[in-house]
Amino acid sequence: MKNQLFSLIALALLVLVSCKEAAPVEQIEAPDYAAFDEKVAVIKSFYQAHHDENIEAISGILSDTLKWSPPQYNGNQWMGKEDLLVALKDYHAAFDNISFAEGIVMPDSIVNGYWSGSVFPEGTASSTPDNIRVYGTWTALHTESGKSIGVKFYSIVMVNADGKIAQASDYFDVNGLAVQIAAEE
Repeated sequence: MKNQLFSLIALALLVLVSCKEAAPVEQIEAPDYAAFDEKVAVIKSFYQAHHDENIEAISGILSDTLKWSPPQYNGNQWMGKEDLLVALKDYHAAFDNISFAEGIVMPDSIVNGYWSGSVFPEGTASSTPDNIRVYGTWTALHTESGKSIGVKFYSIVMVNADGKIAQASDYFDVNGLAVQIAAEE
């Protein structure tokens, strides 16, 4: 009798648990590929203007309220549009043939250089192209020494509703440039 009672209670609990409604799964909106492509086009035009050493075009692509985090550590202080323009003018004075090759270098290929959205972590999963992750390699010729340099590059870029770059956080080995320039041939 005890076994039958125990079996009956276990069966009742199993039925109760299995009938419980599953928690609703939040759906991520369908990706807006057109918005992503538009924002990538803005970023590419910025890189082309940098290649062309066209400060006027660069200035027009940047929001007047730009927030920029430079690649070198500065106590995590955000800088503005004028700070970025000064830094780019310095690069233009020090380097020629500035070029950006988009993509992540893999052992047997180079894969896409522009990414956005995520499915991880679950709590902040997003399909919107609010922040574009950029991967690639910058190369140039150091004007004074004539040496070719290269640096892997990563940036998180936000393009606003006006089609201007409003925020950028850049990452690359700034000291690596100096090491390449100073290296004995």
